[in-house]
Amino acid sequence: MIRSSCRIGRLHNQLLSSPFKVSTRQFSFDHNAIVNTFTHAFESLHETSGLPWWALIPITTFALRSVWTLPLAIIQRKRIQKQSALKPIVSALNPILKMNLAKRVQRAKQLQQASSSTTTATDESVKAAQAPLANMTYEQILLLSSKETRKRQKQLFKKHNVQIWKNFILPTFQVPLWIIMSLTMRDLSGWSSWDNLHNKALDPSLYVEGCLWFQDLAVADPMHVFPLILGVISLCNVEWTFRTLELSRLTQRLKYRPNLTDAVGNFARMSIVFMMAISIHAPAALVLYWISSQVFSLVQNVVLDIRYPISFTPRKRFGGDILDD
Repeated sequence: MIRSSCRIGRLHNQLLSSPFKVSTRQFSFDHNAIVNTFTHAFESLHETSGLPWWALIPITTFALRSVWTLPLAIIQRKRIQKQSALKPIVSALNPILKMNLAKRVQRAKQLQQASSSTTTATDESVKAAQAPLANMTYEQILLLSSKETRKRQKQLFKKHNVQIWKNFILPTFQVPLWIIMSLTMRDLSGWSSWDNLHNKALDPSLYVEGCLWFQDLAVADPMHVFPLILGVISLCNVEWTFRTLELSRLTQRLKYRPNLTDAVGNFARMSIVFMMAISIHAPAALVLYWISSQVFSLVQNVVLDIRYPISFTPRKRFGGDILDD
């Protein structure tokens, strides 16, 4: 027994000292490789097309958004249309469920009061079974009816293949594209520090292929017009989007009572101020991409609201009707 244990110990030591070691496979995601690929593709496209950078950046932005995000936006808008068409059914369920639950509570209280005068074992079991329902408060009735309404809504949306979680598909594809394109523009402009004198553009043609007052796309806008344009277009885009959400409400919201939509809207407005502050120091090429992306989003939202409206209330915007039924 001692010899066998010694042999096992020596064999274990030989395996540990063996040059052949088991290697584990590690998976990694290199975002720099993606950015470098986009950067080389932009340079090749610039050389092939012969377009100046001030025209190539917006055209490429519109082309990528049209191919990558526009089809998903149309699919999502059609899905939201179906969800909005089903919302009246869901809204009608809540008072019915609330009333049925209130009736059950009232009935349980009556049975509990009727069985309190008797002392049989059957009446005692009925009384014990009806006790949780009979002691239910009005707030608990509202909570349970709301939970049941959400459950019915999930079942209804799943039946029609318009689940709520599918509304996050578009941001999942749109946000990475915006980040990669922003890093690509930063890489092309050579924006590595806040001091423009130490930054060197990857493509020297960026120094001379601007237009109007922004001839040099590798440095920040000297007249600070780009940050102002970016802020105005972004604010119009945010206000248009949240105005659409307000018009799609089935009931009129209570004044001076903020909700989640208000919180998201305020965060979006604060992010605009943050982007304007960065765009003051960012290269004009990067800010030009941001402006182009915001213009595409604004035009896309306006066209989708006209082509695929989701509002049940009168479709009024800026005091007029956006379209007639």
